[in-house]
Amino acid sequence: MDETVFSSADILLPQGVDMQKWSVVACDQYTSEPEYWNRVEQTVEDSPSTYHMILPEVYLSAPDAGERIEKINQSMQQHLDSGIFHCLPDSYVYLERTIAPGKVRRGLIGKIDLAAYEYGKGSKSPVRPTEGTVESRLPPRIKVREHAPLETPHIMVLIDDPQKTVIEPLAKEKESFLPVYDFQLMEHGGAIRGWQVNAENRRKIDAALLSLKTELSAKSNTPLLFAVGDGNHSLATAKACFEALKQKLPKEQWENHPARWALVELVNIHDDAMQFEPIHRVVFDVDPEHVLKELAAYYQIETSDC
Repeated sequence: MDETVFSSADILLPQGVDMQKWSVVACDQYTSEPEYWNRVEQTVEDSPSTYHMILPEVYLSAPDAGERIEKINQSMQQHLDSGIFHCLPDSYVYLERTIAPGKVRRGLIGKIDLAAYEYGKGSKSPVRPTEGTVESRLPPRIKVREHAPLETPHIMVLIDDPQKTVIEPLAKEKESFLPVYDFQLMEHGGAIRGWQVNAENRRKIDAALLSLKTELSAKSNTPLLFAVGDGNHSLATAKACFEALKQKLPKEQWENHPARWALVELVNIHDDAMQFEPIHRVVFDVDPEHVLKELAAYYQIETSDC
């Protein structure tokens, strides 16, 4: 539903391929471990894979980055021309990701309206980032996306749904859905299962999202409906490409252009498998007392002896 910004999408899935080789981790992972990506390359070889359609950030500064980007777009077109994809029209995909023994994270694949997303500092848009956007990281990603015939996203968008009304009810209904994949992820990534949501539950999702929007709007004039939890730079890249397209096309064309939307995974921040941990930083060559004093002043917190 346009009213909620998140909606069902035409989703392409490969058929007749080794799904463990097809699916790889997000491009911004293992940026200091080229050996990881070397193992992935050896595992995938020439098999159909999203590895051939992404630019791992470990290679962003590589001398052959430009050549890699050219090959990425060529690979996308080759995958399309090979006929391996089938389309799930106007669909949501409910998925369950096993991330550790006994932990299963639930998600929902659909599209987000980039017209409702702003990543600049102080954004009040319905879709907002949860971290600062480093503009210098966008140009290589834009070069990949601006001529890309396919999108292979790794974007996670969070909703604040404490009553678990949007995604969690689907777990009870999944046996009536069409299974679309079930496989082990490479490199000890866990396992993933996905189902195409049926029409009745698609309507329930839309209604639950609209109700959630109404509830949040009653509390704020600028409600945060969707928080970008991971893949912010990928979404910012999609936004930049869409804004560039708007400058070239009349409104009646860009209003319904596919580039206006990006495929994302919706996750409830209250999902039982979601775990937030602090990011620790080590500071060298400073006066500890001065640092603690300045931190206390900045955050207006009380410090205790340690």
